[in-house]
Amino acid sequence: MKKLAIPFLLGLAAAAALPAHAAAPTTAPLKFDRKAYSIEHKKFVLPNGLTLLVHTDHSVPVVGVNMWYHVGSRNEKRGKTGFAHLFEHFFFNGSENYPHGFREAMDDLGANNRNGTTNTDRTNFFEDVPVSALERTLFLESDRMGFLGNYISKEMLERERGVVQNEKRQGENQPYGRVWQEISAKMYPYSHPYSWSPIGSMEDLQAASLEDIKEWYRTYYGPNNAVISLAGDITPERALELVNKYFGAIPPGPALPRTEKWIPQLDRNIRDEMEDQVPQVRIYRAWHASTWKDADTARLNLLAGVLAGSKSARLTKRLVYDKGLATSVSAGVNDAELGSTFNLIVTVKPGADPMEVEREMERVLAELLDKGPTDAELKRVKTSDLADFSRSLERLGGFGGRSDVLAESMTYGGKPDAYLDRLEVFATSSPQDVKLAANRWLRANHYTMTVRPAPKLAATKSTIDRKVLPSLGDAPEVKFPVLQRAQLKNGLKVVLLERHSAPIFNVALALDAGAASDSAAKAGAASLALDLLDKGTKTRDAFALSDALENLGARLSTGTGQDMSYVRLQGTSANLAPSLALMAEAALSPSFPQDQFALSKSRRIAQIGQEKAQPNSLAMRLVPSVLYGAEHAYGKPASGYEGSVQGLNREDLAAWHATWFKPGSATIVVAGDTTMDKLLPALEASFGKWQQGAAPGKQMAVVPPTQGKRLILVDKPNAPQSTIVATHVSQAYGQPEDLAMEPVMANFGGIATSRLNRNLRLDKHWSYGTQARLTEVRGQRPFIVIAPVQTDKTIEAMREVQKELRGVAGERPLVGTEYESIMRNVTARLPGRFSTLDALESAGLSTVNLGLADDYWNKYASNVRALTPQQLGTASSKFIKPDEVVWMVIGDLRKIEAGVRSLGWGEVSVVDADGKPIR
Repeated sequence: MKKLAIPFLLGLAAAAALPAHAAAPTTAPLKFDRKAYSIEHKKFVLPNGLTLLVHTDHSVPVVGVNMWYHVGSRNEKRGKTGFAHLFEHFFFNGSENYPHGFREAMDDLGANNRNGTTNTDRTNFFEDVPVSALERTLFLESDRMGFLGNYISKEMLERERGVVQNEKRQGENQPYGRVWQEISAKMYPYSHPYSWSPIGSMEDLQAASLEDIKEWYRTYYGPNNAVISLAGDITPERALELVNKYFGAIPPGPALPRTEKWIPQLDRNIRDEMEDQVPQVRIYRAWHASTWKDADTARLNLLAGVLAGSKSARLTKRLVYDKGLATSVSAGVNDAELGSTFNLIVTVKPGADPMEVEREMERVLAELLDKGPTDAELKRVKTSDLADFSRSLERLGGFGGRSDVLAESMTYGGKPDAYLDRLEVFATSSPQDVKLAANRWLRANHYTMTVRPAPKLAATKSTIDRKVLPSLGDAPEVKFPVLQRAQLKNGLKVVLLERHSAPIFNVALALDAGAASDSAAKAGAASLALDLLDKGTKTRDAFALSDALENLGARLSTGTGQDMSYVRLQGTSANLAPSLALMAEAALSPSFPQDQFALSKSRRIAQIGQEKAQPNSLAMRLVPSVLYGAEHAYGKPASGYEGSVQGLNREDLAAWHATWFKPGSATIVVAGDTTMDKLLPALEASFGKWQQGAAPGKQMAVVPPTQGKRLILVDKPNAPQSTIVATHVSQAYGQPEDLAMEPVMANFGGIATSRLNRNLRLDKHWSYGTQARLTEVRGQRPFIVIAPVQTDKTIEAMREVQKELRGVAGERPLVGTEYESIMRNVTARLPGRFSTLDALESAGLSTVNLGLADDYWNKYASNVRALTPQQLGTASSKFIKPDEVVWMVIGDLRKIEAGVRSLGWGEVSVVDADGKPIR
């Protein structure tokens, strides 16, 4: 944690000893003696842009050399991180004119206090050298500034890349070593240059090329982007002579744009947890704060000293000494050019509750924000920190030494004595100044990371033979509630499936209508009418109805299948009766308000456009008319056509509702926590006034077997995939083989390892996923295969689909291990199939729609388990007819049409998205 470095103010008396939070008398503004802290210096700027700072001190025959380059990880880009730090390593490998290594050279001339570092904003190199070695040192520094690029080799890149990667591993291997990279990534936006660590990512380091590195060097390491600071036994004149001699001829680099400030704001508090190999829980909390230049940064450092850093500091005293909750506390500002962070770090005492630690942290901070620090607290912090920095100024070079202070001020502050401005703010800030700064920054959202010791885990000794696969036990019995039936006085049928595991219920009002009730001219009317049922009644508008439902914890929804239309209610058992009353109001007395009708109509037309744009949904729009004809009850999409929807008015919907909403053609299916004794009175109260009657019968013409040997093409220019559809009309529901077709269809195209999916996705990788199904309708069911494949494999994939169709229809019977596998799959799924009320409701609705026996689902599991391979084969050949298949392909016809025609599978036609022939 970096704290603001500031010198001790000479002549300032030590603060009188006061209780930590005692009120201090108001004092006159503190004066600051800038002269007492001035580091005398001379500044020169060479013609090539290099800034030279010289501080003379003849006390010892040593010169602190400090080279600052204004480049850090903030200059990198996503995908090319870690360059600044990697280049710091290159600087120690020698240069064109001294190819022997910089470390070795410094050892040879007896340098002390030497290193190089990189952070977000700068890269610096420093060494304290005897006067006798200064000229050689400047030669070496200048040679790596101006003559390093051509010396960098592929071998050097590989070597230093490995060193840096190991440095990264070593850092992350330390306790709490991965914390700061997580904090940076979460506190800063993805595009912010502080969102990644200066050491970079392993992937980016590995991907760095030699040309990348050389371009980085040419851009950022020119003299115009550098400051050289010399402090010690050297005169300004001699320093300028030597620096001109060795640096003056180095050409400047390009002019560089430089962002001045970029301080994000968190839109919420963020919490993270991490497990690590650490001995204690540690809590990190961070806020965004002001920039290096901003006066608030100095004031926040004062606040940090009030909170932590000494035994009497508020947070340290509270957590470590008073409450015994922590073993250490620190606070500080990580000051940076674009914006800083204010950080609190607490190491929790073993056995203490981290949440209690956080609560105490927040209490202490809240009190400080509300009341501000005392004069006595600020005097203590100022005295201590100024003294610490004064001691650091004893050094000529290195971190915190005089050459370093001047170079930092020049680089970040734009002038060598910028540090004096920061010192003055620090030394003269009043309690009110600090309070205001703290409230400006620490009332904002913050980030908290809690690092916990990873549990000590170990595997037990195993005695099992892993070459032997454990056997499977018998599939558990499937329990399905008894299907109870009743009927209201008006003819409304009631089905109840009780389950009392939770105090909730599902209700579905199923009407014998559905999309099949639409005429071709008014296609979409049924589904649009259902959409509007919850948009207003004769006594409530859409918003009042929504509020009334929410007040009861209930939800209302609607839907339309081919055969039936649905109004669904979900609610809590305690509010059964009033929830049913609202459901009945919506279902039986809708107002079809004109504004909601207009909105729903425009949204429906947009929905149809979306369906036509998406290949799978477009296929499902076109298949019905291909199989049944546009006038058939099943021959149109449930959503309708643009033209039919555009022609609808609210009176059409009201008329549809009056025709098809009849109790004699409806069933209420209830699943959940109620009984028939409770349910029937509530239903009579809510639906009992529904006037008797039945809806008209739907004209469900029988269509002949599908005429195969047809291929329909739909152009989708530039599509990266072709969507292959294979379809024909199959058997109506009610066949003896219906149950056997369920495992057949699952194995053919209903699960991830189905025949179709294994062929086209798992084996050949031509598709992301395929499907095949027999749609569950009351009449003749459509058999449909949908296989999206990459465009260049369209013809090959069609051949594979045809092969699989012939296989499932009889050429490749479902027997042996394949039969055993799919039967294990379908039977193992049975216990969980009816685990939810939605599943029970769905089973009840299927019973109603398909006319299943009341005990169908109670016997379902045992009947499925009894299916034989012969039964599956009989069902397959009866339901799937490869020679009756109509093929449809949606894709880029420029690329696939010729190939499709070359198959010779029958008559080819090209249609538009509405199914109208083009050619």
